[in-house]
Amino acid sequence: MAFGGAPAAAPPVVLAKVKTGIGPCGSAPLHGFLYVANYGSATLVRVDPRTNRRVRTLRVGFQPCGLVAGGGALWVDGYGTNRIEKVDPKRFRVVRRIRVGRQPFDVAYGFGSVWASNNPDGTVSRIDPRRGKVVRTIRTGGAPAGLRVAAGSVWVGSSTGGAIFRIDPATNAVTRIRLGTSNSPWLEATAEAVWVANRADGTVTRLDPATNRVVATIRVGTNPVDGVVGPDGLVWIPNQGDNTVSRIDPATNRVVDTVRVGNGPFVVRRAFGDMWASSFAGDDVWRIRLR
Repeated sequence: MAFGGAPAAAPPVVLAKVKTGIGPCGSAPLHGFLYVANYGSATLVRVDPRTNRRVRTLRVGFQPCGLVAGGGALWVDGYGTNRIEKVDPKRFRVVRRIRVGRQPFDVAYGFGSVWASNNPDGTVSRIDPRRGKVVRTIRTGGAPAGLRVAAGSVWVGSSTGGAIFRIDPATNAVTRIRLGTSNSPWLEATAEAVWVANRADGTVTRLDPATNRVVATIRVGTNPVDGVVGPDGLVWIPNQGDNTVSRIDPATNRVVDTVRVGNGPFVVRRAFGDMWASSFAGDDVWRIRLR
């Protein structure tokens, strides 16, 4: 069954396996290219989607992972440097390094700000992208991890504490939303739903952003992590423990199929009409096409 209850389409196919570097993590499209942060090789690479090849490589700080495009720039989290790096995509060089908290897990762009989650500090840094400075350190508690911007809020996953957090960008006020799980670091958010990957128990929790209430719990694969809504309207959740992606139909809150991907998939992103799954335990990103 596919989204909206229509007959199931043919399963997705692997279009290409793009060599990027050791431990590919976050990815983001910008100006006709896909950029990938390689955690293991401390690089940011530019991939040409027309050829499915890496065309440029930039050395960045130690252990980069989270990556987002915003304000005409790329923003890279430096888990091993406690900094967010701003990259000019035209010159393809680091133009600013911004000190945040310890071990930033992820980075997001929205509401005129860059946001960084400082995992062991229990805080989120709000950065003015024009000045390149932290303008507010917001205490959330827990262990802030994945970030999303949607439904008028910044959503923050947490790797401890059984809860996630919702930040109001107008006031920087924090709402704690209890899930009853132990490890929920990664999430995807839209205006209609927030999807929280619960690593420890192999499930995804669906929240209603209008009420902050849990409306469904869906079993997926082993160690679900950082997914996204695809062009098919399904929610793509990578399962790092079994090298698969589960596709969830929001109309039924059920997994409609499971896609085999690379080694230790961590992040799935949508770009150029396709899905891109990073093989965190390998050295490539798989490009997957819908049929």
